[in-house]
Amino acid sequence: MPEGQPRSRFSLAGRSSILDARVDAARRDLADIRLATRVFAPHYALSVPRTAGRSTPVLAQAGVLESVRSEVLAGEPFDALEFSGNHIWGVSPVDGSVGFVDADVFTAFWAPTHIVAVRNAKVRALPSLDSNSVGELAMGNCVAALRSGESAFEVDGGYIDADALLPLDVLSLDIAAAAERLVGAPARPGGRSGAGLDTAGLVFLSLQLAGIEAPRFLDLQSTQMGMNLAETAPFVRGQILFFQNDAAVVVDAQNAVHVGATGVGRAPIAALIATHGPIVRRRQP
Repeated sequence: MPEGQPRSRFSLAGRSSILDARVDAARRDLADIRLATRVFAPHYALSVPRTAGRSTPVLAQAGVLESVRSEVLAGEPFDALEFSGNHIWGVSPVDGSVGFVDADVFTAFWAPTHIVAVRNAKVRALPSLDSNSVGELAMGNCVAALRSGESAFEVDGGYIDADALLPLDVLSLDIAAAAERLVGAPARPGGRSGAGLDTAGLVFLSLQLAGIEAPRFLDLQSTQMGMNLAETAPFVRGQILFFQNDAAVVVDAQNAVHVGATGVGRAPIAALIATHGPIVRRRQP
């Protein structure tokens, strides 16, 4: 077939692989065309890029909030594969989560330039630090920003302090520093922003701000992210500790940041072991 000509037929490259519905955009009736060599489906869809105007949950079942898997944050892209009534089914290119999102949240695609790197960034009416606040953006949300003077960036709706943003092409925040900035954020199922997080969301966002790719879900993080360390390895800042159903980011030899029942907090590692049981894995990103 001539290079560049669209394909009309697809074939599996090998045996059909086991799929994970959380991260593989394939159903019995439809699949992402990017999975055509891995899975057979009656129909394949080309993704249509969209951008979230505000944060919205990614659901395993359309309209069922209890089935939340993750979320798409304001300013982030989303690859739409099916438009159906009030919902879009697709995949987040940011965290890889697959599911249904509210269609009215999304607009035509536009490219963000920066990510919010503090738990809550004030959006001010004017660039000056003493200007009135007209809103807030939580850590993890993305914006298209233009430099306005020495201390601020102009964004849609106002201005944000320069030290509250990181350019998306230079993510270099210390992993533990990112986790420490989230202390005080509430716990929220499926959350991965300063407005609320689950345990895997804390790990994902801390690594994202350090420029490190990681899976979105806890079981995948514990087996696929970084390098596995021996049980006898000392606790070092930036390590990720995994318990049976929890995780924590090490900030020093005795303490770690984790998501508790009331939100993100700092706790002694010994206390976490007493509460959650032994560490099942420790990994170095």
